[in-house]
Amino acid sequence: MGLAVTFVSGPRRSGKSAVIRAMIDRLWKHPPHYVRLVRIGSDKRPPKLPVKLPPDLGVASARWLRYDDDRIYHVLPEALTTIHRSDRYGSVVIESDADPAVRHAYPYDHRVFVMPIPSTVSEVFRTAEEAAAALQEVLKDTTTFASEMFGLWDAGAGGDGKDGNERVDLTATQWRGFLYSPLGEELATRIQLQPPYHGLVEADVVVVNTAVGSIPAEGNPCLERASSLLGHMRKLTSRGGEIFVCDLYNENDAVARRLLKALRPMCRGGK
Repeated sequence: MGLAVTFVSGPRRSGKSAVIRAMIDRLWKHPPHYVRLVRIGSDKRPPKLPVKLPPDLGVASARWLRYDDDRIYHVLPEALTTIHRSDRYGSVVIESDADPAVRHAYPYDHRVFVMPIPSTVSEVFRTAEEAAAALQEVLKDTTTFASEMFGLWDAGAGGDGKDGNERVDLTATQWRGFLYSPLGEELATRIQLQPPYHGLVEADVVVVNTAVGSIPAEGNPCLERASSLLGHMRKLTSRGGEIFVCDLYNENDAVARRLLKALRPMCRGGK
């Protein structure tokens, strides 16, 4: 068993750090290595840490890595290789804001998606008109398709001097055949989500952090729809995690206890 890597992502100010802190305090027996990924140009600033980390910080090491669409495929593997040299059987927790480039930059062992209680349905889901327009666009543009599905390229920014847009001309019958294929159904399901929430369908565990915000009247229908979407993804791909709506620090919450049980396998590693 080598290095175990857990990826925690989600929109900004969703409570990712609080979830990681709870995992460190309550689940990890051996301190994990912490990596924070920040896109170049972001206004986020690294915290000031002493050269020697105090034992009560709960992490074996802490790194702040800046990246762009190209650098992420170099800086992240390099950082993990460095950690692996010093701690062969250790564990790593990576924190990142929602970003398709980061989601596909490494074959993470576990994925956790953290989101706040949605204030509106449109915060998480595209409208039917927006989803239809986005679906039509990605089906006709291979670059947009790859970006939407896999985060492989920045749509419209070709790296070979071209415009990066390759149009695909298919007949109506071919389009229908694709849409009814497993990949077509998966794309049509994913496209319902706003871009910051695409990581939701890839997560092993989805945490709706009730410590951030309060439950509005429109919150429950939105979460029910998200849960239904994940159920559909499980049927299509055998992937898709469970949604836990709770505060991890509330020991009296039965949902929080179930969440801790789901997170426990992600917090192994170390000597």
